[in-house]
Amino acid sequence: MLESLDVRSPGAFLPSLLPALAALACACGGPDQRPAEWAYIHAAIVVPSCASASCHSNGTRAGGLTFEDRAETHRTWVREPYVIPGDPDSPIIYLLEGRERDLMPPSAPLPPVDIELIRRWIVEGANP
Repeated sequence: MLESLDVRSPGAFLPSLLPALAALACACGGPDQRPAEWAYIHAAIVVPSCASASCHSNGTRAGGLTFEDRAETHRTWVREPYVIPGDPDSPIIYLLEGRERDLMPPSAPLPPVDIELIRRWIVEGANP
């Protein structure tokens, strides 16, 4: 693998490092510049972390819930209510932090920076 790196042009591989560097900046206490918007949260956090093959996918529907469709997931979260717009202590936060029961998702809990982004979205009104 090292043979494939062109050390004569170090900037050539920089674009491939940018996502990792952005994640590291957030994890190291830097301000989270990600948008507190449902479209982003659903695509970047909910689908890869919750709508997996073993949890809330259309095929498994753990707890009778599926989180693959963005609009339906939002309706479910607000209707149940896992999310109470404006309430930073909405039940979904308790589930994600493991305060009331097992941590969600159980196989790979969300990093605190992701939970805080979800909390920020809720505080800002939890708009779809």
